[in-house]
Formats: sequence, C-alpha cells, structure tokens
Amino acid sequence: MKLNDFFKSESANKDGGKPWQPTYRWAGITASIILAVLIIAFFVLNIVLKPYMRERPLDITPWLDKSKKETKAELPKQNIEQDKQNGAV
Repeated sequence: MKLNDFFKSESANKDGGKPWQPTYRWAGITASIILAVLIIAFFVLNIVLKPYMRERPLDITPWLDKSKKETKAELPKQNIEQDKQNGAV
C-alpha cells in the first residue's frame, strides 16, 4: 500500500474516484502512532525532569517510606497491642 493511498483528496476525484475517507486501518495506525509518541514523551520527560521533582513528606505518605519495612504478620500484632493500650480489648 502506498502512502498516497492514505491521503487522497477531492482533487483525486477528477478521474472519477470517490473522495478519501478514513478507514479502520488508517485510524488504528494513527492511534498507534499517537499512543507511542505519548508513551515515549512520558518516559523522556520523566528522566529529564527527575532532578526537579520534590521529595514527598513521609508523614503524609508512610507507604513510600523505604527505610521502614512492615510485614503482614506484624500488622495484626501491632493493632492488638494498640487496642490493649486504648482499653478496647
């Protein structure tokens, strides 16, 4: 398939052909190109702007604290101990 087949215009109507209309294939190719450009731009901007990103406060986002590791087994024990201290148990 030639590139000219994608972009026929009204002027191509002189020989009796119908005007160009987008097909599903053309829409798929166009959407794929746009999506690929957006994904590449996202990662490039992420790498380029990394030094300018601010640090997130750990008191607002404790799940992002990499120095503190909690296992699932520790969480119920901590909750029970807190409840005992609060008098809930």
